Amino acid sequence: MTIETMAVELLRFMEKLPRRAPQNWLGEFGRGELFLLNYLHVNSPVCPGTMRDAMQTSTARIAAALNNLERKGWVKREPDERDHRRKLVHLTPAGTDYIEEYRNRALENIIKLLTELGPEDAGEYFRITKRMAVISRNYNFDF
Repeated sequence: MTIETMAVELLRFMEKLPRRAPQNWLGEFGRGELFLLNYLHVNSPVCPGTMRDAMQTSTARIAAALNNLERKGWVKREPDERDHRRKLVHLTPAGTDYIEEYRNRALENIIKLLTELGPEDAGEYFRITKRMAVISRNYNFDF
């Protein structure tokens, strides 16, 4: 089977996965509000521009997402004490609770998935996924 044939088959297979498949819910950490909440959980406080760069999106999208997260009470923007022209984004206690609960549920699901795979397949999945992450850093995938 050629690489192209495998790519087509993989895409077809991924398209048929249910929305709640592990590949989909793990991918949520890389998109939208969950990405921002998780990023803040690890890096808080940060300025919106740093978040924009990390998410590789527009300033307008970050502003819209932060407005929505602020309305939910999960983030707070405050002036930077060292430079009052800049704002820093912090997780609120409610935002911290939400992302920690999501991360804990994700971890439980990953443990279930890896347990079901068994030690050998889980090790291979981990090895390949880690390798794909390293390779992906070297490419600009346009979507």
